[in-house]
Amino acid sequence: MEAEDLLFSLPFPTLLVNGEGKVEKVNQKLEFLLNKSEKFLRGKSLTELFDEGYKLQKQAERSYTEEIEVVGFPFKEFFVHFSPLFVSSRKKGVVVQFEPRPENPFSVDPKLLLRGLSHELRNPLGGIKGAAKLFMELKSYDEELAQVIVEEVERIERLLNDISKGFDFSRPTFKRENIHKLIQKTLDLFKGELLSKNIEVNCLFDPSLPEIPLDPDKIQQALVNLIKNAIEAVERSERRVITVETGYAIRPADFIFIKVKDTGKGMSPNELKNYGQPFFSTKEEGTGLGTFIVNEIVKGHGGQLKVKSEPGVGTEVTLLIPMKRRDGENPRSR
Repeated sequence: MEAEDLLFSLPFPTLLVNGEGKVEKVNQKLEFLLNKSEKFLRGKSLTELFDEGYKLQKQAERSYTEEIEVVGFPFKEFFVHFSPLFVSSRKKGVVVQFEPRPENPFSVDPKLLLRGLSHELRNPLGGIKGAAKLFMELKSYDEELAQVIVEEVERIERLLNDISKGFDFSRPTFKRENIHKLIQKTLDLFKGELLSKNIEVNCLFDPSLPEIPLDPDKIQQALVNLIKNAIEAVERSERRVITVETGYAIRPADFIFIKVKDTGKGMSPNELKNYGQPFFSTKEEGTGLGTFIVNEIVKGHGGQLKVKSEPGVGTEVTLLIPMKRRDGENPRSR
């Protein structure tokens, strides 16, 4: 296949740069994006074509030199993908694709944003309230409970800082994290409630999982919502069991999974169909935003949310999280 045919068939604005970082070919979508012809663009560097294009130039040079793919590099309103192009085993250059970022639903609907913020502020406040109640029952200082209170107050502060910068539930700030510590930290927030309601929690962790890049605050937001839903699902059941399981996903590859299973009443096919839709809830006083926010957080990490449920048996929610970042600092190798 000729390079022109390849570029034409791709769904996003795309260009091909050579080993020196100069444009050789572009598709029509890229011409429309920049409102320039291929004749004008040919021979130009990415630095010349884009404001802050030096960032793109650096990633393109890295992709060419190290022969790696850089997937999902964030640049303005795009995720940019860089892939070395080989023809008959000879390296010809780098294909650069500009994939539009998905629209942030919280910036489109102010009502959704305000209700989402209200919903998410309640979660750390609930953790603080639970820790404070245990303090009162113990009538003595407990360092672990004090740490829970401090960490949840700090989480509220970070949430409010996000608001001031233009809030987006789905856009993560990555750092490498031990997912099991994060899960245990989340479960500790519900320690008092789990004891008082006589709910059993089983943790089936794969100890070989490495630290992975994620946004710990946002993944904890997601886990808090799932654990909270599981508690509410089992508290009226005869068998009150929540199981949290981790491991390597088989499909897709290079992902881990986090499963939260409960022995609650489960969902009907119609309820399952609407799971994750904003303002849909199976609870009388539910907002329906918790699972919607979970889904947005997981999508923001480049992951997937899957759910299985059976009436009278229970519900299983699976988070699939990539083991490598989508922003270029931990690119996927060829």
